[in-house]
Amino acid sequence: MRKVKFLAVLAMVVLLVGCAGIEEKWGELTPDQKARIVIDDLQGQLDNAFNQCLALVVAKPELRDKWKTQINPAFDLANKALGSVIAIGKTKPLTPEFVYAQVQTQITNALNFAIQIGAIKP
Repeated sequence: MRKVKFLAVLAMVVLLVGCAGIEEKWGELTPDQKARIVIDDLQGQLDNAFNQCLALVVAKPELRDKWKTQINPAFDLANKALGSVIAIGKTKPLTPEFVYAQVQTQITNALNFAIQIGAIKP
C-alpha cells in the first residue's frame, strides 16, 4: 500500500514539474508564436466539434434541416474567421488577444450549436 501511495505522489510530482516546464516555455515564446499556437488549438477544437456534429447528424436524420440552415453555416463562418486571421498573420505578427478578438464570437456560435444538439459536452 505504501508503494502505491509513493508511486501516486511521485507521478503527481513528475506531472507538476512537466507543467512548470511547459509554462516556462510558453513564457519564452513571442506573442506571434503564441498566437499561432492559439490558432492551431482553436482550429483543432473547431474541427473536432464539426466532426462530432456531422456524426450525430448522420445518426439522427431529424437534425439535417438544422445542420443545413444553422450548424454548417456557423462552422463555415468560424473557419472563414480563422482563415482571415491566418491571412493577416502572413503580412504581420499576431497576438493571442488579436486572434481571440477576431474569431471568438464565430467559434463560440459554432460550438454552441454543437452543445445544443448534444454533439459535445459544455
